[in-house]
Amino acid sequence: NFMVVAPILAANDCGAFSSKNVMKIINDLKAKYSIDEDRIIVTGFSMGGCKTWDIIQEYPNLIAAAAPMDATFEVGDNSYGNHVDGGINKSVSVPTYYVGGELTPLPELPFQAQKCLDRMKYILDLNKADSAAKYTVKLDDKDSWENKFWGINGDFSKSFVDPKRKGKLTLQFFKKDETKCYNIFGSIDNQGHECREHTCEYAWRYLSNFSRDSNGQIKGGEIEELLKTIK
Repeated sequence: NFMVVAPILAANDCGAFSSKNVMKIINDLKAKYSIDEDRIIVTGFSMGGCKTWDIIQEYPNLIAAAAPMDATFEVGDNSYGNHVDGGINKSVSVPTYYVGGELTPLPELPFQAQKCLDRMKYILDLNKADSAAKYTVKLDDKDSWENKFWGINGDFSKSFVDPKRKGKLTLQFFKKDETKCYNIFGSIDNQGHECREHTCEYAWRYLSNFSRDSNGQIKGGEIEELLKTIK
């Protein structure tokens, strides 16, 4: 069993809802319900995706994994564009599934904006991906990138067609080491700025593999096990 908690805000109220508000909601739920604190996962689309990045940056020990979708902002700032007081998380790994639409008019993928490129570099470094040291591509050189959306290819990739929309979801897997994968970057070929059921299904297939124990250690992420669910 699992519980889904989804704050709904009017567009003009988004700026009033911070990562501290998320923490308060979670603490209130813990007091009311029997919550498995090892398996708290955060996700969101657009502004919700930005606020998911806030949790990764500010409260990483709270969560087992995250799926910020279709949005990012400058590394070191929060989703309001303000610098994070006290600095951001640079040591606590958070398994992450990030996706964006290849046709979006907004900056979601690295080929579109420097902040997106910097964000992918940040999460590869944070999760100690084998490819992190290779992620030195420059936005000005995007026409010659080996991967036109991400800059570099993952250690391996898989593609899945949405039977309803016929869009192709391509997932780039970036290994942490020879046995584990803490980063998946995905793009959808006929998608603009939107979030689809098919994309969310594959996010869950990935995220559901993870937990964080009472010592703060991530459990799960073995590639062999991931490929049993991501298919």
